[in-house]
Amino acid sequence: MSANTPETISVDSKVDEVKCDGGHGAMGHPTVWYSFEGQAHVSCGYCGRLFVKTN
Repeated sequence: MSANTPETISVDSKVDEVKCDGGHGAMGHPTVWYSFEGQAHVSCGYCGRLFVKTN
């Protein structure tokens, strides 16, 4: 994966919310929570990380 390609994280289809902190410890970003709100995926507004529901 190149440095410019956001990470994709698979989550269980029953999950309603995910949190993201950038995943880089002190070099990450503030922890933020995202709700799927009926969507199959959400992306982080800070780092672009993509959270995708799996079946």
